[in-house]
Amino acid sequence: MMKCRPLAARLAAGALSLALASSLAPGDNLRAREMAAGDTPSSSDIKVTAPIAGKTPATNAPIPALLAPLAPRSLILAGTLAGTRLVAVGERGHILLSDDNGHSWRQVPAPANATLTGVRFIDAKQGWAVGHDATILHTTDGGESWTLQNFAPDWEQPLMDVLFDDADHGIAVGAYGLFLETADGGKTWTKRRITDDDLHLNAIFATGGDTRMVVGEAGGVYTSADRGRTWTKRPLPYEGSLFSGVTVGDGTVVVFGLQGHAFRSTDGGQNWQTIDTGTKAGLMGGVATPDGHVVLVGALGTVLSSSDGGASFKLTYRPDRLALADAVRGADGTLILLGDEGPKLMGALP
Repeated sequence: MMKCRPLAARLAAGALSLALASSLAPGDNLRAREMAAGDTPSSSDIKVTAPIAGKTPATNAPIPALLAPLAPRSLILAGTLAGTRLVAVGERGHILLSDDNGHSWRQVPAPANATLTGVRFIDAKQGWAVGHDATILHTTDGGESWTLQNFAPDWEQPLMDVLFDDADHGIAVGAYGLFLETADGGKTWTKRRITDDDLHLNAIFATGGDTRMVVGEAGGVYTSADRGRTWTKRPLPYEGSLFSGVTVGDGTVVVFGLQGHAFRSTDGGQNWQTIDTGTKAGLMGGVATPDGHVVLVGALGTVLSSSDGGASFKLTYRPDRLALADAVRGADGTLILLGDEGPKLMGALP
């Protein structure tokens, strides 16, 4: 039986929790980065490969996502650009594509109906998506079709985010310290540990050059100066959960999470400044531009915008107060908000 710990929030918003209640089993959480999950295997270097037909028990075999007319109105948790195309993922394995900067969306087939929590592309064609049941999907045609690289419901460890440096090397992170790495484009994945505890790892992102950052539970901030080979834990004046982070063009990093907490570092995470966000709403995702603009989104329709590299923010709330999970910028600069009831156009980035 799945072991649970108290859930604080990437869904502490309530609205997203209710949206998921009808589609996920009790104890499941969306992209909440505070997931109910199983034990992490003790080995720090275990090779795993994607289950294939004939070797996966029928009870654990993935069920393809259903194509649903209302998929663009479902709970969407993460998005990214693939060239000029927008790709967004969410509950029930829904994958949405937009070729007109977010004005219209269409669903494409996916080989598993597990909730998807993260998606990244290295170019216009090749990308990966991750989610519940340690699901990893891969596409080589801009998201039109996807293949299954990993599916392990028995682990009871959702994956939360993914980052690839190139077509070969990638890292996926998730619940209870789950850290998977590949050097062959996802044909095989190696389980590693970057921390001695079993705290959730909620997001991974590049902060410039070869530097990478992982954020997670209990104020966890981990940095790598060698693209993930070695990791150092950085001090943070906060012991709550961090759900994600963004890198501003000058290398400045903003991390954020539970109850509106956000922090800014200009030296790679060695020192942090507390940001006054003006809200107690959980901050779940965001986007930054090279010219110093930052937008963070979260529970209760929270939208925080900054024009000074995250040093200060203006707080607004969407009138519908629908919970927001992420934000992505279209090829034309349009800002698209993702969350409860699907993608929403916000207009040009401030």
